[in-house]
Amino acid sequence: MSQLCALLWAEVKKEHRHSFHSKMVYFSLLVWPVIMFVTAYYSFAPFHMGSGSPLARYVSPEQLPLFLLTGYLGYIFYWCLVQSAWQMSFERQAGTMEMIFISPVNRMAFLYGRSLSSLVEGVWLFFCFVLLALMLIGGIHASSWWAVPLAFLILLLSAVVWGGFLSVLFLFSRDSSFLYTVLDEPMLIFSGVRLPPMAFPFWAKLISFCFPLTYALQLVRGLLMDGAPLSALAANMGSLGCVLLALVTATVLLLKRAETHMKETGNMVMY
Repeated sequence: MSQLCALLWAEVKKEHRHSFHSKMVYFSLLVWPVIMFVTAYYSFAPFHMGSGSPLARYVSPEQLPLFLLTGYLGYIFYWCLVQSAWQMSFERQAGTMEMIFISPVNRMAFLYGRSLSSLVEGVWLFFCFVLLALMLIGGIHASSWWAVPLAFLILLLSAVVWGGFLSVLFLFSRDSSFLYTVLDEPMLIFSGVRLPPMAFPFWAKLISFCFPLTYALQLVRGLLMDGAPLSALAANMGSLGCVLLALVTATVLLLKRAETHMKETGNMVMY
């Protein structure tokens, strides 16, 4: 266990020095998400949001700011790890990945350590902005004091698992830009960040439930907006647990297959 923790901490330090080396980096981590949130909020301004609007069947006008804040908070959690995984391809091209994979490090510790570092440093500033905004606009209907830390834990755990899975895909992929396009923008559109998935047509609902962020946002909004008890969220928690278990399994299998491919061919590009 101590060796695993040491590997996780070493990867966290490496990622910090590599990606968070300037004050402007932290400045952008606040400004860019805030601009996205403000743009999304005022994109609803020209439309009727009263009781007769189609969106009011799913989100009340009073809860729209809270709906968008929780949506973009969850999206930033996942977006940071899409970015981190995308940078894996550049490290592979630079040759640093080969050095890691010929060393006796725990591969899963390397993947999840990278994800954890990128996530914590990438979201803490926007998370503080969200807390400040929630105090100003109100609207939280938490069932108990543990609802907020539980919502944060759900986003943290699910995002780290998602980041580990993406890191394997980007590490051994020849065309990472294609994967970035496929995994980032559709996640923003279909995961319920700006619109509830129940308002989508059937084909869009099928796409939305392919992303773990969809289930995570349902749980977060159930805890913070609806004040739902854990018993009412058991089905959603079970769905998210099944998705995360499938992602962990796929991560392990893909990593083993890619390593076997690399040892046989001397090439890290599997697909």
